[in-house]
Amino acid sequence: MRIFKVICYLVFLFLVSLMFAAVSQAESNLKPQPIKFGHDKCQRCMMKIRSPYFSAEVGNPLTGKVYKFDDIGCAVMWLYHDCHFNWSKEAVVWVTDAKTGKWLNAEDACWVDGMMTPMHFGLGAFKKGEIGKKCLNWNEAKRLLLERGIKKEKMMMKRMPKILKMKLKKMCTLK
Repeated sequence: MRIFKVICYLVFLFLVSLMFAAVSQAESNLKPQPIKFGHDKCQRCMMKIRSPYFSAEVGNPLTGKVYKFDDIGCAVMWLYHDCHFNWSKEAVVWVTDAKTGKWLNAEDACWVDGMMTPMHFGLGAFKKGEIGKKCLNWNEAKRLLLERGIKKEKMMMKRMPKILKMKLKKMCTLK
């Protein structure tokens, strides 16, 4: 009986280690994916992604899946407000540099307000040290984007509540 318990314990440890290995493998494979501009659609608003300077992507560290957005505001609202995924805190967020179009990790970017972005959230990302303007950090940028997005959503809810509820359900269903 004692040997059976030891074998069960070892099998359990083996399965747990496999699970952690799978999660770390998904995390290590996470990287931004090429966007087909004018073809790929934003996960949140379903509009075609057209700008190579304000696009964003969110990587799910549990599955390795990457979701595309036309504006960092859509990505932040989807990830931190709309959908409530169990992996939101561990998600990796990338954004394209508003000057070069190259991918940046959102946490490492210099965030500048007052930009004309596709969904009018107004924040653009730049590589730190590349622009002579005051930068917001990622936490400040997220807070500002959520404030603006929630305000927009309240206005939309008054005008089109049924459409917005259907859209929320669709955008939070992951494939």
